[in-house]
Amino acid sequence: MSPRNSTILHCCLLCLFMTLSTGCIRSLPMFGEPATVVSDKYFSATRDLPEELQDKLPSDVIYYEPQKSSALDYYSPKQFSKTAYNNLSLNFLWTGEQHSLPINGTTYAAMPSSGQKTVHRGTELTISNEFSKETLKLLAILDWENTGSKDWLVLYSFESLVQPETSTRLLLVRDVQPGRTLTATVLSASECFGNNCQEYSGYKLSEFLEYEPAF
Repeated sequence: MSPRNSTILHCCLLCLFMTLSTGCIRSLPMFGEPATVVSDKYFSATRDLPEELQDKLPSDVIYYEPQKSSALDYYSPKQFSKTAYNNLSLNFLWTGEQHSLPINGTTYAAMPSSGQKTVHRGTELTISNEFSKETLKLLAILDWENTGSKDWLVLYSFESLVQPETSTRLLLVRDVQPGRTLTATVLSASECFGNNCQEYSGYKLSEFLEYEPAF
């Protein structure tokens, strides 16, 4: 048997073994890692993304099982709310030139609002005061650019408690690492006043943000 045919045979045997033992060979490195879906809102939040962003989402998913997750693991979904509170810059809320300002000291922990109440629910963080409520919900853990990094897909929502105003942002938090300030890229947004809602994605998103988000 030629060396080339021998290599092909070994590859076929490996694929057969993976299929028999796991029922699926998409978990092999060459196919990328599946997304760990933490919330079913992942599907509705990503459904209307532009095609070029849809293509970056892993084609395979698995579901998060809380009972199999250690609260001591920094990358565990159980750590999301505390990490987002202490380490995530709020510059994803800012538009135009303000978005480019230094990110040091721009987290919820560093900029508490007057009368702020914070509720940690593991995969969800809620910040409220007498005027508004903000929620950050972890939707999925994935590898956006297939580089081996831990990235978060997060849904941010704002609700005014004094007028009928709500807004949302679908966020990508790249390369989550301990001890660093994290930044989020806005993938899509919506703004509602009463029943009047505006959706922003693609070129409309850039116009709304007044800068070009780095996808």
